[in-house]
Amino acid sequence: MASPSPAAQGSTFARHLTIIVVIALAARVAVFFYAWQNFALFDFPDSHRYIAVARNILAGHGPIDSPEVLAGTDPAYPYLIAAGGLVGIESDRGLLLWGRGIASLGGWLIVPALALLARRLTGDRTALVASAWAAVDPMSLFFGATALTDLPFTFLMVAACIALMKGVREGRHGVAVFAGLLLGLGALMRSTAFFLPLAFIPFVVMRLRRQALVVHRRSAKSVAIIACLLLGHAVVLSPLVWRQHRVLGEWRLPIRTGGGASLLEAIGPWADGGPGMDRIAYPPVSAGANELERDRVHRRHAIDWARAHPSRVVELAWAKLKRTWSIRLNAADYQSPLYLVIAWLTVAPVFALAVAGVWIERRRVDSLMLLLAPAVYFTLLHMVFVGSIRYRLPAMPFLFILAAVAAIRPFRSRFDPQERA
Repeated sequence: MASPSPAAQGSTFARHLTIIVVIALAARVAVFFYAWQNFALFDFPDSHRYIAVARNILAGHGPIDSPEVLAGTDPAYPYLIAAGGLVGIESDRGLLLWGRGIASLGGWLIVPALALLARRLTGDRTALVASAWAAVDPMSLFFGATALTDLPFTFLMVAACIALMKGVREGRHGVAVFAGLLLGLGALMRSTAFFLPLAFIPFVVMRLRRQALVVHRRSAKSVAIIACLLLGHAVVLSPLVWRQHRVLGEWRLPIRTGGGASLLEAIGPWADGGPGMDRIAYPPVSAGANELERDRVHRRHAIDWARAHPSRVVELAWAKLKRTWSIRLNAADYQSPLYLVIAWLTVAPVFALAVAGVWIERRRVDSLMLLLAPAVYFTLLHMVFVGSIRYRLPAMPFLFILAAVAAIRPFRSRFDPQERA
């Protein structure tokens, strides 16, 4: 039997992806209205901090938490929430719903973006399976109904990977700059991603080396592509770095304060691996100390405690790893039998199939470096800082691709020869 033409294959892919995208939209609308009726169930403390910063933006004070904390919150998401105020939303509840809408939109956009990324990496059928997984993934649906940054950030990162792949494959430096711009926007939304572009450098090097072998010529593009990626990242972040220098009085990277308190939350006698700012016994700080000085005191206290208790630091790192990659939700409010059944029926299979997908793709080292980079980066980061299921969300779309590779493996004999190749 003759294989379908590329045009027919493209039409079939587009039709199936449209169905998946519509299902994803319907699922998110349904969960959004459920969260509207059960508001407290999807409420997080961080969301209220974003609202406070957004109100300061609307008042003309800039992205500040308070007059005492001028650079304590990543600014991109509060600016998006502040846009709700510009269209007439005044109440905190209204702004929280606006923020939840932004998160839900980000989660929905991940679905087609993931399909495009997976299609370039592994083929049409894998792309459709991976995007279908993302469309109905319970964790994505849940966090899409929260006023948090995780899913909008994840969309920016998936889009950046699409651009990076195109830049590497076609040698287009401008597209690599665009990938860096997207990662920079992501860092403005989540400053823990400040160093994320470095995690994709191994992929760039290995993919260009593989392409050079295919065309039997040496490749000298790695340095240029990497430089363009980092340039785009720096261009987006430089205005904020300058702003932080202006309001704080010194140059500071990463781009917000509060890292010392976050480290203190994660490393100390009160730490258990999870969030717990309310449990910290803060060290004394001199009267009149500004946020930078407080930050330094907190960081130094955490590092001194870690040096004095190395075995406990290792135990905490293991606890944070387990929390980040827990199959079930960690919070006590979400331990009902229904939540447990949903988690074990949806999360556990993805993890198992993703491991199998890594084995199947083991010879495509460059692709694995791209697909595993977010998981490795955020896992290592949150083995230092507190762990939470939230912090693995950016890695999950890439694991959906690996899981899809394993899921369709038994049916590969039914596929056309071109796709098997």
